[in-house]
Amino acid sequence: MWHNIVRFGLLRIFYPCLMIFGTIGNILCLKILLRKRFRRQSTCQYLCILAVIDILFIYLRSTRYVYRYMFHVDVRNTSLWICRSFTFFSSSLSHLASWILVVVSFDRYFIMKNFFTRRDASPRVRKSSCILILIVCTANLHYFHVVGTHIPLQIPSIQTDLENATENSSSTLRFVCIAREEYEEFFRLYVPVFDLLLVAIIPFCLMVFTNIGIIRTTMRSNMLFTTSKKQQRHNRLTIMLLSVTLAFMLLTCPSVVYICINRLKSPKRVSDTKLLVLDLLESLWYTKHALNFILYTLSGQDFRREFIKLLSCSQRKVPNSSNTLGNNSLDIQVNVYTNNSPYVNRRALDQRHRQSDCELNNASTLLISKSLRVRAPTGVHSDFIVSTTYSTTQTGTSDARRSSSTTKTSVQ
Repeated sequence: MWHNIVRFGLLRIFYPCLMIFGTIGNILCLKILLRKRFRRQSTCQYLCILAVIDILFIYLRSTRYVYRYMFHVDVRNTSLWICRSFTFFSSSLSHLASWILVVVSFDRYFIMKNFFTRRDASPRVRKSSCILILIVCTANLHYFHVVGTHIPLQIPSIQTDLENATENSSSTLRFVCIAREEYEEFFRLYVPVFDLLLVAIIPFCLMVFTNIGIIRTTMRSNMLFTTSKKQQRHNRLTIMLLSVTLAFMLLTCPSVVYICINRLKSPKRVSDTKLLVLDLLESLWYTKHALNFILYTLSGQDFRREFIKLLSCSQRKVPNSSNTLGNNSLDIQVNVYTNNSPYVNRRALDQRHRQSDCELNNASTLLISKSLRVRAPTGVHSDFIVSTTYSTTQTGTSDARRSSSTTKTSVQ
């Protein structure tokens, strides 16, 4: 009973909220990481690719459970094309989400070791990402041939006569998104091992190796050299990357390992407790793909600053010229209603119009000139002096611009 309650909460509350929160968080990650401060760095470009993969993964996996709750049927069992496409993209995205972290970890490690230059990182990111996507998609093409079959289904029917009732059964074929009969053993034994190695174990080992190297290199460079602002910025970016890889190790790896081992055992009857554990671990696995924005915000100081700037830009008020014009119009109306003399009203109205036109055209200029006479140097005729003129120009509400000009004049 309690297992059904938890599962109902996951289907009705958790997965829809995960889709909304994951979409908003990953879009904000894209918006911030593509700003001028981050977009030139290869690590941020890889993290942008990871954000796109996470959005697709959340929608693809969560849609299955939402569809099951709404229509009481698995979306994979609706047609052969949906079954194979859904399985292919689901497996490919789970592999890409793991291996893109491996690639960005190696990229960061090579940059720390000065194997790569920090300039012109975009071609390297594009090439490595395209190669990774090609390899992962090729490795998952077998799903288009393995899964999807029709199984006979016995439907009981009762026929009643006047004297007795006879029970008959009719056979029908029903499509199910499982492995075909000739590939059933391969799908049961080798595919879980394939997923276990390529989604969890091998990426986990490679990330541990690269992260240890990144931490050692960062600590050594901080001890030997004085940390500049540029080095501190790269250290903060490294901390962001380490937080994401740590979340992968804590959330994705245990879930994938347990799910794959459970698929290898494949008991005939699964207890309610084991089903509950599987559901919770699977939801934990999906949650990792929606947490990147929180991880970046907590671990990255530069990311927080850019996020605050983004919020301040979105909440910016109407430009000052419009506000000035609105305030002038309000003042005009106040003066019109407070002064009783028609002549005074007309005069105030014209004066306000002139002021607003001057402010909008940035024509209000204040010139302050000051001449300073100095004594002529030795050897120079006394009739010649140097006159220095300072002029200060103030336009609207903009900052003052100061210019100095030195002219040589003759005294008559």
